[in-house]
Amino acid sequence: MRGERDRVTRALDLLAQGIAPYIEREFKKIFGENWAASARESFREDRGQFVHTEEFIRRDAHSLLTIMWDQWNRVFRHQLNQPERSLVSELRDFRNRWAHQEMFNFDDTYRILDSVQRLLVAVGSDVAAIVGEEKRELLREEFSMEAEAAARRAEDTQKKWRDVAIYVLCCGATIFAILNSDFGSTGWILSLFVVMAFLYVSYQRVSTPTRAYFGAHECTRCGKIIYNLTCPYCAPSAAQPVVHELEPIADS
Repeated sequence: MRGERDRVTRALDLLAQGIAPYIEREFKKIFGENWAASARESFREDRGQFVHTEEFIRRDAHSLLTIMWDQWNRVFRHQLNQPERSLVSELRDFRNRWAHQEMFNFDDTYRILDSVQRLLVAVGSDVAAIVGEEKRELLREEFSMEAEAAARRAEDTQKKWRDVAIYVLCCGATIFAILNSDFGSTGWILSLFVVMAFLYVSYQRVSTPTRAYFGAHECTRCGKIIYNLTCPYCAPSAAQPVVHELEPIADS
């Protein structure tokens, strides 16, 4: 089962696969077979000369999105509208976050898949159907995990109140035995002590946080072994530092 980052990587690969033919086709309409040289004008000279070869451009989502953004008025504005330009801007941002090793939660991942699908639909790519299936698979896994967690919480809640009911019965039986024994006036004091003790035990049992999982288990998203409902790998704390690449890729 894939984690969010793997899904984002897959989405970016599908994006490049889907928009590369469209970009090449639109550039060739204007610049002919010299389209790659015109496309490289969107990059800094030092990077365009050694990195952005024609084949690299075809398979790199960052390069393709940069070209669409930089040459929108020159090439794409007559075929696409402002909503698609906004999608290009949004996906460039997500791609840069991905390159800098940032973590993605469910909402981010679904948003990326949805934006990729919308852009691919806009350019008429058949790859959009594959992204749609990726989106549905993500939803199925999310809903399945939530349903499983809800069922386990309900089961744990039932166990809590069943235990409390047993405590009440035990408390009542103990008090009945005390009051029917030869304790005299101290029987009421003992009964009060028993009631307070059982109230404390019941309170501790009810106030114990509900656990959706017991013991070590496999995270349904990333497949790693965890011990709580929240996976620290899929949903890191806000205080966790973001690990950056040694050479972060900046926008051209």
